[in-house]
Amino acid sequence: MPSLIERVAGPRRAGTRAFHETERGLEGVNGPDVPPHNETGVIGWGTSWRMQGYLLMARHTGRPGYAERLAELIDQVLRARDDVRGVRDFRGRSLPVWSSAHKFTAASAVLCDTDGRPALHLTVCPPHARTAKVTVAADGDRHFRVTVTGPGRADVEVTGLSLDPLDERRADRVLYAAYEQRTAVTARLVPADRPASGPRRPRPGVFALRPAMVPLAAQTGMITYPMAGLARLARERPGAVPTSVRRRVDGYLDAVDRALRVHDEQWGTTDDGRGFYRWLPDEPVSFAGAELPTNEFLAMGRTAVQLAVVTGEDRWRERAAATARALRGDLTVTDGAASWPYWPGFGRVYRGWQATGDPKTDGSDVRPSYRPVTVPEDVTHALIDLDFLCLYHDAPGLPEVFTRADMRAVANTFTRHAVQRGGRGPRLRHDVGGRGRRGTDREQVYVTAWLPLRRWSREVPRLVRAVRPPAPPAPLMGVDSYCAALLAA
Repeated sequence: MPSLIERVAGPRRAGTRAFHETERGLEGVNGPDVPPHNETGVIGWGTSWRMQGYLLMARHTGRPGYAERLAELIDQVLRARDDVRGVRDFRGRSLPVWSSAHKFTAASAVLCDTDGRPALHLTVCPPHARTAKVTVAADGDRHFRVTVTGPGRADVEVTGLSLDPLDERRADRVLYAAYEQRTAVTARLVPADRPASGPRRPRPGVFALRPAMVPLAAQTGMITYPMAGLARLARERPGAVPTSVRRRVDGYLDAVDRALRVHDEQWGTTDDGRGFYRWLPDEPVSFAGAELPTNEFLAMGRTAVQLAVVTGEDRWRERAAATARALRGDLTVTDGAASWPYWPGFGRVYRGWQATGDPKTDGSDVRPSYRPVTVPEDVTHALIDLDFLCLYHDAPGLPEVFTRADMRAVANTFTRHAVQRGGRGPRLRHDVGGRGRRGTDREQVYVTAWLPLRRWSREVPRLVRAVRPPAPPAPLMGVDSYCAALLAA
């Protein structure tokens, strides 16, 4: 029988090897360097995972080289902020964050009239919004038609439109009435800046849609979390952080604080004290006016936990505890195993909403209505949930939210719900609900995210080893570095 040291050291050595092999294998936008901007979300959803991986390796090995490499990545990431690059978001602001566009935000086109003046601001929500095209053509003597087409999308055609604000076929109102959830085309009439010599008509043609630049709270949380974590490591284990890096920690903390404050207007709480971040109604994103998915506001919550520990400020303690209460409030325990939804159960998307007849009272400028979405959390985004759960539970000085029974219930989520037994061997399902479809090959890599719950279930390490593939599928991604680092912990 192998000794306890051998049983522990073996997986750790394998994890260390896997981490370095993954880092060496990263190519293109995934690494080894940091992209110069976050417009395609690579820093937010790729580099940030690598940074978390280096933080884990630094914490669990105590070797200063990991913290030094993490600091190098942080320095590159800080140079990619909007205000440093001189770029502006959809509101015209240049802020100390990392805005995204690409597939993450709604795409728009400003259609001009025949005099070249902006006449109709048309917006299309993801998915596949940025590759869509808008065709404008005459429809009889007085009206026009709009067609939105693109790969991966159902075509939309609306006829008999008018730019006359008094016409019963006023374009923005007709498009509002024709709104369909899967295609999500809306518009806003742009008033003429001077009287026209005759009926106002749009310029015909085919027009590209441009995705909006939006600072997304989830990505801000993902990027700042390892920065705040490095500051905490420098205070708790200074020997694991080189002196040259410790000198930069205060600057990193200032950058984190400034970035999180950009999203203060999005912070909210329920009557019973659960905290969350939301998209504002006028943000050009799919779910404007709704609360972020649980994993996304927990991404901000993780940074709040680190700041609470490092700074001791009540502001961050309260936000960390409030986001913890949001997750705790959505845990449903059945026969000792927990499940929770992808969207917060108290939120708009989980409950759905109906059009009121006026965008001003719909709560969203781009989504007049949406059917309820009550699906369980998936095993991919659960990586953030699980890390938040353990991070908060172990953080000193924070009010208790998760009990030992809660932690055992989530550990049982893995052993009873997330893993499908039988066949050629155990395999991760797609979600934590216990009835989800068989997970993809890539989703199997994420099994190591459950390892920190081994304290509450002895079965966890064995199942992780049984499920984990020998190598992640190509192409290698930043999250693969993080998952390997978890194995080394």
